[in-house]
Amino acid sequence: MTVKLAMLFPGSGSQYKGMMRSLYEASPSVRTTLDEADRILGMDLSRIMMNGSTVKLNRISSMLPAICAASVAHFRLYMEQTGIEPAYMAGHSLGEYSALICSGALSLEDGLKLVQFRAQLAEEIMETTGGGMSIMDQVNPDRVQTLCEQLISQGREIGIACLNSSTQAAVSGMDDALKELELQITDEGGKVTHLIGSAPYHCELMKPQAEKMANELHKYRWQMPSCPILSNVTGRPYQSVEEILHYLPQQLFRPVLWHKSFRYLVDQGVEVFLEIGPQNVLKTMLLEETSGSLQIYAHDEKADRMKITAWGSKNTTFGGVELQSPQGGNSEEDHRLKALTMCLTHAVTTRNHDPRPGAGSRSLRMYEQVKQIKQEIEAGRLMLTEQHLDEAFAMLLAVFEDKQTPVEERKLRIEQIRNRTGIGPSLQGVGGSPDYREGQV
Repeated sequence: MTVKLAMLFPGSGSQYKGMMRSLYEASPSVRTTLDEADRILGMDLSRIMMNGSTVKLNRISSMLPAICAASVAHFRLYMEQTGIEPAYMAGHSLGEYSALICSGALSLEDGLKLVQFRAQLAEEIMETTGGGMSIMDQVNPDRVQTLCEQLISQGREIGIACLNSSTQAAVSGMDDALKELELQITDEGGKVTHLIGSAPYHCELMKPQAEKMANELHKYRWQMPSCPILSNVTGRPYQSVEEILHYLPQQLFRPVLWHKSFRYLVDQGVEVFLEIGPQNVLKTMLLEETSGSLQIYAHDEKADRMKITAWGSKNTTFGGVELQSPQGGNSEEDHRLKALTMCLTHAVTTRNHDPRPGAGSRSLRMYEQVKQIKQEIEAGRLMLTEQHLDEAFAMLLAVFEDKQTPVEERKLRIEQIRNRTGIGPSLQGVGGSPDYREGQV
């Protein structure tokens, strides 16, 4: 039996004094990543993380790049030790940028520069309007929404910023409105944590900055992520680079639908969740939301990391089941299975540009056939052959045709499979006939 793994990347509030110090000293890959971040940003970020004061680390200009760089360092160490890629990625607020970097959607350099720019936008709002963010715990989010609406009706600037779970919501707004809401929630038995130094993310106060972020995003080179990444704005996977560029600016002022993202992952059969980044904020949140039915780990916890490292052993299982590894090893057979898996992933994450009812029915049948083939191979009942790869790529190209996928996006997706596996059709035939045999494996 195999299970699916989802990686979760934390956002603001996960930083802590001395973060990454032990891993920096013990791991060359962590050291290299953090030194690279210092060079990219032109600042001693690693020194602030490991030896700086809490006050300095909590400044937005330091906090956001530090969390992102630490998350990437954790991811690289994890991949170095296990080689097992996730079936899905999701990042909470800032963590979405960490996920995009780790999935290969953009480079570490471009990602850190975008995070640095995002921090500047937040600082501008704090200087001109003020405002902040608080966590409301042990509450009904619907009740929080009702109280926010009452304050809004009085002309106050406030709103739910993150729907984290069935008992937790983050709220952003002006300080006076936040204080009033905090008192009300406390009086009703809820628990309030005010995030010191936080900007009023994910509310209308940040909306003026969205256009600036949209313009900045277009300055960098993007490609499709290696696995589905869930958008904070929709709670669903991005289906194209176009969607990433469309929704990331909106993430500044629209609520983070984290609980919706979590439910989506569970509905897709994800049974293992791994938090990649400093602390265990997301792990704690999920443990409170579930009743022990899922396996939830945090890479920053040493005990969890020891268990996770064992996943890299071919004969190791955990929780009585074998972890599903889309990546596999480095053998030719592993690359072939990875290519087939990526065809399925790209098929479901490609946006449909054809509005006609019933569009895509032909390729849907092909998709189900290839999915069945993969299940039979993973169960050991079928040997992966060249014909199966033919069918997988023919299916993907048929999906492109049915969904009227732009030619450049088709080429990006096929190129990504070729780069990661060395397998795929020639790019000359990608924009035309869906016959896989136009290309070469």
